[in-house]
Amino acid sequence: MIIEYAVVAYRSRAELVGCLDSIAMDAPAEACVVVVDNASPDDSAAVAASHQLAPRIVASAKNLGFGGGCNLGVAGSTADALFFLNPDARLKPGATALLTRAMDADRSLGVVAPRVIDPTGESRAASAGAEPTIRSTIGHFLALARIPGMRGLFTSVFLVDGSLPVRPDWVSGAAMLVRKSAFDQIGGFDERIFMYMEDVDLCRRLREQGWGVGYEPEAVVGHVMGHSQSTDQPVRWYNAYHTYVSVNHGSMHARAASLAAALGLGLRAVAYRRKRPVNSARMARSARAALRAAASRTRK
Repeated sequence: MIIEYAVVAYRSRAELVGCLDSIAMDAPAEACVVVVDNASPDDSAAVAASHQLAPRIVASAKNLGFGGGCNLGVAGSTADALFFLNPDARLKPGATALLTRAMDADRSLGVVAPRVIDPTGESRAASAGAEPTIRSTIGHFLALARIPGMRGLFTSVFLVDGSLPVRPDWVSGAAMLVRKSAFDQIGGFDERIFMYMEDVDLCRRLREQGWGVGYEPEAVVGHVMGHSQSTDQPVRWYNAYHTYVSVNHGSMHARAASLAAALGLGLRAVAYRRKRPVNSARMARSARAALRAAASRTRK
């Protein structure tokens, strides 16, 4: 299986070397690498061009967002599979081999992704999860999916335990291996989604075409979140979440889900106020965004 790694860079000069180093250590000999300069105001392209991997550099005249940058980078690729990787992601040894093995073993898989860990070594819940609906929103934000007796009623939009092998509805775009034929069949990422939820949307469209979504927890990628994100990231993420649910499940469904999310996020913000004030502040901003979204009249 020939792999092309695709890294979209925007204000990523500080992270790119570490990302490319991890690819160099883990990639098969026949793999190729492309770095998309997404109209970055720093010298990300120059940093990438000087790396020992000698990646192909694709420059965009404007910031296309994550999905648009990915599509631009792999346009015309002849690889069998596309490995999309964030600049602040780090492949752990053997990750690529485990993912390609999983994809080779199951021809129905359109995408497979690793377990994503934070700098402390803890699994990130955002590695994968269930389709965003009112049930999975309640399951996650009100933590009902963590209660054994409730798991039959509520799924979780984010994984409850990232160490277990599951067949999720979506996997994170921070690190995902996508079968090229499946990617082409659905037309790649939806470029109308500038940032956040483009990975969930991609996986939904793959499932609609009969492709499976895989998760391989033995394959591990380290990820430090948010190096190219602004301080309003929690609000922007939640707005994208609400829009996704509204577009795919209806505006009333989305408003009900956002009410549940606002309650759960608000309770967590209060609970974390003393011991984890930074997290508390982020959750409070997300709670307010969810409440505003619940009061909106987003059209389907």
